[in-house]
Amino acid sequence: MVRQEELSIMAHNTREFWNRYWNDQSPTLRARTMTQLLDRIKFDYLRAILPATGRTLEVGCGSARLSSQLAMAGYRTFCLDYSCNALKAGQANYLVARSTGLFVAGDTFRLPFRDGVFDVILSTGLLEHFQDPSPIVGEMVRVLRRGGLFYSDIVPRKFSLFRSLDWVGNVKRAVTGERIDTFYERPFTSCEIVDLLKGHGLMDVRVFPAGVVPPYVPLLYRSQRLREAEVALVERTQRFWKGLDGTWLAEWLGFYYFAWATKP
Repeated sequence: MVRQEELSIMAHNTREFWNRYWNDQSPTLRARTMTQLLDRIKFDYLRAILPATGRTLEVGCGSARLSSQLAMAGYRTFCLDYSCNALKAGQANYLVARSTGLFVAGDTFRLPFRDGVFDVILSTGLLEHFQDPSPIVGEMVRVLRRGGLFYSDIVPRKFSLFRSLDWVGNVKRAVTGERIDTFYERPFTSCEIVDLLKGHGLMDVRVFPAGVVPPYVPLLYRSQRLREAEVALVERTQRFWKGLDGTWLAEWLGFYYFAWATKP
């Protein structure tokens, strides 16, 4: 059994990692990157299932790019993270979007909100960072109103075409002695995600694999011209890539899972 002291050290180290990760608080909302393109596809899926209006909470918001788009669409947005640097990065994106939202420093295991106050509860790239994300899902469901929308996209530890060349960067850092920051990723499957959401009483659960896109090439990405060229290529062929979502090929090569459900 892990002692409380060890859990406290792990939590401190994790917080330090994410503060370093979000140390650069320059806006990223308009950046021409594959991440920005994937965000756009993600929002297309989300927009189709959103209520017409309402209050949204993004848990573990990071740079809050998803909430920025929700704010621009007229939703009243709340963004929560325990990293102060992440919240600053989110605020920078809101400035670019010329939108307003409420930013809250808080713990995903103890959300500082009353029961049933949000119409939509979201997380993006969050749940896979916890060995047991069940308490977080429980808190998300608690603050969601009856009939509200639960949405999450999850990036599990699995093979994907997009990250198939990560080893190149790892070899380079090992050779040069550069510090390698890592974070925990759980090897989720679609069935495990379905069980997780249903286990918290959510209904109409839907989970499908997505995000089959060309590989991220660590060394080439130093060139802005090459980065933008890849993004332009994927944009021109987006119908093809998006058409793979939800297929067996996406289960094998996809970067993440989309998941949504309703609170009864």
